[in-house]
Amino acid sequence: MAYFYIRLGKVAKLVFLLPGIILLYLSFDSDSSTSLDNHGRQSASRWLMSLYESNRNYVFKSKKRDGTKQTILLFGMKPHWKEFCKYPEMSHCKDLINFPRDVFCPTLNQSITITFSESAEDIRGADVVLFTNVYNWMTPDMWTWIHGNRSDGQPWALVSLESPLYVPGMTPPEQYRDTTYTWVASYKTDSDLTLPYGYYESYGENKPPEIDLKPFVTNKTKLIAWMSSNCGTLQWDRHRFVNDLKEIIQVDKYGKCGEQEVPWNDAKAVRATLGQYKFYLSLENSCCDDYVSEKFWRTLEMGVIPVVVGASREQYTKIAPPNSFIHVDQFASLAELAIHLTVISNDEDQYLEYFKWRNQGRIVVYSQEVQYVVPLMEKTHCSLFQHYMQTNRSEDKTVEYMGKRWFGSCDSCGDKWIQSYKL
Repeated sequence: MAYFYIRLGKVAKLVFLLPGIILLYLSFDSDSSTSLDNHGRQSASRWLMSLYESNRNYVFKSKKRDGTKQTILLFGMKPHWKEFCKYPEMSHCKDLINFPRDVFCPTLNQSITITFSESAEDIRGADVVLFTNVYNWMTPDMWTWIHGNRSDGQPWALVSLESPLYVPGMTPPEQYRDTTYTWVASYKTDSDLTLPYGYYESYGENKPPEIDLKPFVTNKTKLIAWMSSNCGTLQWDRHRFVNDLKEIIQVDKYGKCGEQEVPWNDAKAVRATLGQYKFYLSLENSCCDDYVSEKFWRTLEMGVIPVVVGASREQYTKIAPPNSFIHVDQFASLAELAIHLTVISNDEDQYLEYFKWRNQGRIVVYSQEVQYVVPLMEKTHCSLFQHYMQTNRSEDKTVEYMGKRWFGSCDSCGDKWIQSYKL
């Protein structure tokens, strides 16, 4: 199952040329009993050429006019990627940091070349440019330089699984805010290429035998856990939120923000630790539209009920399995939330209501290691190139960086008392 979804502007219309091509072929086939007369041939030819002219921006090309392969340029990357992909346990991704390299895209039945550079002059001539470095590394002068080297009609794609608040390296200076990016590839459902941390799919007609839900409550001897290594956040004070809740009800804290460290990349250790709990505080570092990160999906995977702050309740409902989470906006106060957690923790039937979705569908969750290198992965590049091939260049519009499609989507954490934790 692919981990991405493509949002096409307009699907390639080459298929609509086929009737004309067949008609034109028959018109020139002197042996065919269905051959057209000269007038018919001329009419068919004019019709086909007019259709081609109106759709020529959609026609697929496997190579450039000079015969070279088409190219995606990664302009900058996270410095840690180079180190991360060289770890022995991450040997399967070592090729992701080798440039240039050719990548075969099955859906397009062609190969493309992936290159990397941090030099502005290398931007000129690339078919697509990907911006993936989330750190603040480009000076205003460099932004001016890269814009000066941009080829006419060249699409630039912002590729990030992190929220806009945590990608300063992708923020253009004010004079380029609305003229830099053509596409967005991110967790947002309205992205040109959506890169979810996980997703839910209903079984439909292929529903397997129902499973017993009792094991999801058995041996859970502890109440609420929270694990984090990032204690300071930019948009809201989640650490204060946890401490305030801890004054009302038992909350155990792990990671750098707690009393006990658990390696984030040790799945067995994380599962052994958090699997003892009935609830997990799945608190995002940002409250942005559709921002539902691996915290949420991994909590569901472990069989624990997530208590969430991040995207709106409506957006969680749209993305998540039905009745699988508890959102803070369901309650009038922090105390009311604490009471609800206490009540259902002592009522097995109410607790298991949050697990009934497991007999209706399944979740697909990607490991943190995979999510970390998604901007480098061949599937991402092929999907973006498919978008490039299947959209009309003349209809591309640049993204308003501070608008709702990106930065402006991070406007608030909930609509009730949780607002008091806003920084």
